[in-house]
Amino acid sequence: MLKKFTLLALFPILLLSACTATMVSKDKAGEKAQKYVAKNILKEGIQSEILEVKSENGAYAVSLKIKQGEKDLEKVKVYVTKDGKYLALAPIFDMAKPIAAPADKAKEALKDIPKKDKPEVKMFVMAGCPYGIQAEQVFAPVMKALGKKVDFRPQYIIYPNYNGGGPDNCIDKNNKYCSMHGAEEAREGVRQICLWENNNEKWWDYISKFNEKCSIGKETANCSKGIAKELGIDFAKVESCLKDKGEALLAKEVETSTKFKAEGSPTIIINGSNYEGNRSPDSLLAAICSGFKKQPEECKTKLTNGEAAPAAKGGCGR
Repeated sequence: MLKKFTLLALFPILLLSACTATMVSKDKAGEKAQKYVAKNILKEGIQSEILEVKSENGAYAVSLKIKQGEKDLEKVKVYVTKDGKYLALAPIFDMAKPIAAPADKAKEALKDIPKKDKPEVKMFVMAGCPYGIQAEQVFAPVMKALGKKVDFRPQYIIYPNYNGGGPDNCIDKNNKYCSMHGAEEAREGVRQICLWENNNEKWWDYISKFNEKCSIGKETANCSKGIAKELGIDFAKVESCLKDKGEALLAKEVETSTKFKAEGSPTIIINGSNYEGNRSPDSLLAAICSGFKKQPEECKTKLTNGEAAPAAKGGCGR
């Protein structure tokens, strides 16, 4: 896991390409990027390995493998200006090519969403995926605004035989229910499913605190227990649900993700249609509201002060 909001969930920044005669080599740029990420972005116990450094659109593109011990977590790309002064986490743009206006992008994202009296919204995540965590943070104010006028459900991405299977990645002996960031992530996913099914009025509070205070690893269960106690949730019932129903619940998640072709975290489905627009509260509210046959007054709610910094796109997945 990465620090709060994680390496891949920070808001994009502009690459500053200064006109200067002082340039660093590719190796030096990669080394500086790796050290900066380790010091300022990665959580304790998480390391990075440089995979490749190459010139790309006037900057150095540094590909990093994020690891915890011998376990590979994900691959990321950062950009470093050729003078070695600035690092960015967003793609850089080729100014010879046009970029669609934000309004056009929004219309494009919404036009194919079917209409229903009560929109059905699914958010597929992994409990430890930084992009999934960010999606949950974006969804929270939207769901608070719309409440029960929307049929919302969180879903969890599970893989068979991930990374070769085994107890480090899977919760079952047959390696059918495995998670990208380890077996503890799959177990936490089950806890969150159990909580949603039995106490969903406290689900958002739990998710908010879990994402703030906990990470996926040996202490996940203890951290979860502490949050449950704080919120008045019977953790023993949650753990009993995990033990007795875990595999059956994950089998349903696999069935649902297969049905909707959801393979990464996050995947957002509105009325059966895959939403790929901006991940910001106002964009998401507009997308869901476009799925109403008749929009309620809540759809006029303004959740932020603009969309200058929408949540970064991307996700965890094979």
